Amino acid sequence: MKMQQRYRLIGGPGSPYSLKIRALMRYRRIPFDWLLRARVAGEVAHVRPPTIPILNDPADGSYLSDSTPIVDYLEQRHPGQRSVLPEDPGMAFLNFMLEDMSDEWATKFMYQQRWLDEADQEFYGHYLGWFREGPGPWDKVAATGAAMRDRQVGRNAMVGVSAANRPVIDRTFKTVLGAFESMLADDMFLFGGRPGSADFAFFGQMQPGTHAPGAAPVMRRDAPMTFCWLILMDDLSGWEEGPWRGPGQAPTQAVKELLHLCGEAYLPFFKANAAALRDERDEVAVEIWGESYRQRPFKYQGKCYGILRQRFAALGEADRKAISPLLEETNCLEYLV
Repeated sequence: MKMQQRYRLIGGPGSPYSLKIRALMRYRRIPFDWLLRARVAGEVAHVRPPTIPILNDPADGSYLSDSTPIVDYLEQRHPGQRSVLPEDPGMAFLNFMLEDMSDEWATKFMYQQRWLDEADQEFYGHYLGWFREGPGPWDKVAATGAAMRDRQVGRNAMVGVSAANRPVIDRTFKTVLGAFESMLADDMFLFGGRPGSADFAFFGQMQPGTHAPGAAPVMRRDAPMTFCWLILMDDLSGWEEGPWRGPGQAPTQAVKELLHLCGEAYLPFFKANAAALRDERDEVAVEIWGESYRQRPFKYQGKCYGILRQRFAALGEADRKAISPLLEETNCLEYLV
């Protein structure tokens, strides 16, 4: 029997998107080797966009970065092998929107939990420095960590992490924790008896908080089941593949809570960001939960908003009608049509 060639997944333990894809590939039982980007930096210097993770396909030697295109690529290459996309088109769209919300909005609390408060900055600087230089003398690790810390802290304004934006980002984190904590009283995953790509996306954004000096105690105190779920999600290779929820079944309360988060924060931000890009303004300003949220416009998130609207428009009429009442109830529909 011919052995299946192994992918090479190039990333880092500090990258939420690397954690997302690594856990997803483990669940799907797709053979791969995990490599730290710092060890193969020269090999992947040409890859665009210059983000991690990077998937190297042994079949043709190609390199692909950006986590959501990697999800789609693996679905095409391995159809029917423990898929992470719901079978129903409407549910698949909701899964995609929650995955995107995690990647583009929940990531703000992940970044804040590393690079806003001094204790978190120091810890994560050392953390990233060791994975870049270790094993090695501590002064070398510390110097590299300090440089990485300063570079990441310098990006806070671009990401939207600031003391002024903290109330909105903190409420986002509290909402996500609450949604998963309520889900885990009855269900394991958002869309049925198996994980979707949205589950892995939220895992990727929440897992770094289990190490953060500020966030970890909050997670253990306020969301102990979610804290345990994050440990389990890292490797679901032995998890039994269950059924997806059918289109006629009511969504989980967690999905409804996360869709409310979409309608109240993520989609209003996307709309305001798109307007700022269109008008060539240098600041996005939007009111969320009665708080002013401000950051620089971000072109990639403008692209994401366009893709989201295109995917909704591409649904068949019956599938759009099936999920539209839920989208309207959660204040999402007006941002998609």
